[in-house]
Amino acid sequence: MCFNVSMEPTLKTYIFIDESGKPEVFSSKGINLVSKGIASRYLVLAAVRSLDQLELQRQITDFKLSLLKDPVLTQRFSTAYTLDAFHAHHDYDEVKERFYQFIATLDIKLDVVVTEKLKCYPPLQQNPGKMYGVMAGQLLKTICHQADSTEIIFSRKDSKLKLRQELELEVERIRLEYIQQRPHLNENTQFTLKYLHNPHYSHGGLQIADYVAHAIFQVFERGNLRWYKILQNKIGRIQDICNKKFFTRNNPLELSS
Repeated sequence: MCFNVSMEPTLKTYIFIDESGKPEVFSSKGINLVSKGIASRYLVLAAVRSLDQLELQRQITDFKLSLLKDPVLTQRFSTAYTLDAFHAHHDYDEVKERFYQFIATLDIKLDVVVTEKLKCYPPLQQNPGKMYGVMAGQLLKTICHQADSTEIIFSRKDSKLKLRQELELEVERIRLEYIQQRPHLNENTQFTLKYLHNPHYSHGGLQIADYVAHAIFQVFERGNLRWYKILQNKIGRIQDICNKKFFTRNNPLELSS
């Protein structure tokens, strides 16, 4: 879906979105999967902003090739491990350590929203798609108006048109409510916004978003600060929506939070 107001943009930004944890709370039979310990307590969405998605892709491809040529790493890889794409849930800790350190050097901006699912409104708990859409809208509403043209790329496995449209409409509802309260955001008549839904492996920006979401999920769900500590000075904001907490570089996450 593309929203085009008028003229050709003079500045373009790309926002890559991925999540850690799942938005489901209840099973089809009404069982609370979170209370049963079957589903995660938290849902984390991460946004990666870049002004040059081609250069970002090149840098990540080159970095991946450097890892594949590293004899210390490759001798630890199993024959089934190909590193076609970075994926925090599956990658070796040695790969994760290096990729997190690499992410911290890139010219990108990182933003995160966190929701404690059992503290969400009941309609969101009953509708995983709506919960995802609302959280995505909260993540994007403050960062998607900072250029004349913005492409938002979601990491999505499903290809169902209805699900994609529902997500975009939910994000748009929240975005429009946000700009209605800020008339100056409507002054840019050149503004365009486009939504895309691509698989995880298709772009390094989505793989970074996966890693960032994983790092924050580990803090909230597992009490593990290891990966977050590497990115701490790179992440602009972490918004814990349901608990009304806001973390920045100067106010970092701690286990007591």
